[in-house]
Amino acid sequence: MRKVYLLIALFACQLAVAQVTNESTPKSWDLAFKSQPQKITMPSIDLEAIQQQDAIDDQIRNKPYKFGHKIPVDLNLFNSGLWTELENGDRLWRLNIESKGARTINFLFDRYDLPVGAEMYLYNNDRSDRMGPYTENENQEDGILGSWIIYGDNVWIEYYEPAAVKNQGRISIEQVVHGYRGFGIEEENYLKLNESGSCNVDVQCNPNLGSSTGTDWTTIRDNYRQAVARIIINGNGLCTGTMINNVREDATPYFYTANHCLGASDGASSFYNANNWSFGFEWFTNTPDCATFANTTGPFNPTQVLNGASLKMNHGFSDTALFELNQTPPASWNLYYGGWDRTTTVPTEQLGVHHPSGDIMKLCRNDQAAVAQNVTIGGVTANTWAIADWDYGVTEGGSSGSCLLNNSGQIIGELYGGAAFCNGTVDNGQPDFYGRFSTAWNGGGSPATRLRDWLDPDNTSPNTLDGEFYDILNNEEINAVISIEIYPNPSSGLINVILENPASYDVFDLSGKLIQSGSFNQVENQLNIKELANGIYFLRIQDGNNSITEKISKI
Repeated sequence: MRKVYLLIALFACQLAVAQVTNESTPKSWDLAFKSQPQKITMPSIDLEAIQQQDAIDDQIRNKPYKFGHKIPVDLNLFNSGLWTELENGDRLWRLNIESKGARTINFLFDRYDLPVGAEMYLYNNDRSDRMGPYTENENQEDGILGSWIIYGDNVWIEYYEPAAVKNQGRISIEQVVHGYRGFGIEEENYLKLNESGSCNVDVQCNPNLGSSTGTDWTTIRDNYRQAVARIIINGNGLCTGTMINNVREDATPYFYTANHCLGASDGASSFYNANNWSFGFEWFTNTPDCATFANTTGPFNPTQVLNGASLKMNHGFSDTALFELNQTPPASWNLYYGGWDRTTTVPTEQLGVHHPSGDIMKLCRNDQAAVAQNVTIGGVTANTWAIADWDYGVTEGGSSGSCLLNNSGQIIGELYGGAAFCNGTVDNGQPDFYGRFSTAWNGGGSPATRLRDWLDPDNTSPNTLDGEFYDILNNEEINAVISIEIYPNPSSGLINVILENPASYDVFDLSGKLIQSGSFNQVENQLNIKELANGIYFLRIQDGNNSITEKISKI
């Protein structure tokens, strides 16, 4: 591929995208209305029957943790709610939905298409919880959207439409999700935290407590709390997943989780639709509870939410799935893209980061070597790393898909299932099992069933890759204007380098080690990389005080 660069001083390329948060205020909150829409009440659900089925599924733990029951509806801008025209010609549409006894409510839209400038908000009746604005940035080709959850059993949907785009918006709801568990303890007031057991350890607790191995997990923990997300799957299921780096280190928003969270056959990327999935990042507290009976104090919900994803690969025997998020995480979030180890090296100690039962982010640690083991759960066999007994913390339903890390801070697997659970403030001594990253690397032998086509698209075959923060992956700092052409890249031997002026060059490997140096004295030059091992390298070109660094690939 030929790439042409015209690079300006200290240029940082950051893709700007909108984000859905709970920090903005709906427009109606500053207005007084003469009339209100008629409240629409959902039919009651058979909670006893639902809980009986959950008791069975929770023991198997090879399905997404179910927190809600879907109620079919047909509600849109034309057959429900109330329109109000404002003095300047802008309009507001408000819809009020009640599902009695619900702990949370969220929505599945079969038509979501907003024009530029329009906004949609969700909030509860007492205005203690809200999410939005949803804008045109959440539009997807098929019009599908899954919302985040709102606490309470009485929720409003508000749509603001500027006069300039009157009648251009389309919103249609096909399912209301009655949340009956998973986001809080059932007390007089439904709390938003502490659904998980008392032996769980908040991610901000000391990750080294009680360990005698000498490993300091602090930096690794700090990195991955910026990578892990709680997932709402198809409106009523919960799993955990992790942003993951690829060899090109180009900030492609790949997201790594468990295949059983999909419930789909191997290689389902051509037909599986995850446009109604939602991903909530950086939900943790700086006032942690570390395996006690006390409740965690912290934010009720993630403040950073993205919507929709495209399945790239899934593989049952490794229980692995890889998605590409439909929205690029905003640069201001500076998420961490996790590293990985595709070797079969036995990890001597491990750390997990996860959202048990949909709760705020937790960690768990094992100080012994994991064991490679085939495990059958619910009739499905997977090749796993077995954790015999957690030394600190535990996992639960909702933790499925969460990453297992080695002591180099690299992903080696994702949670498949197990029997570990809390017994008071300690765990029950039972095992957990993580699908192996190394098995998923070549998976089922096709791009739709293996990781390597996506995480190593140039087939450079590194055994490991370190993680990086978004600002490192997405920024190129240049000291002055340099005009340069580099091609072909990747290359098996010779790379053409076209320059306006003579310049010196250095080639570094991924660890920063200097591999070769030289000079380009012509307009048309060639860089010989025939003797280099296959992989990714950095080519730094310096022309006086001006310099540029660019990735090159040897294949």
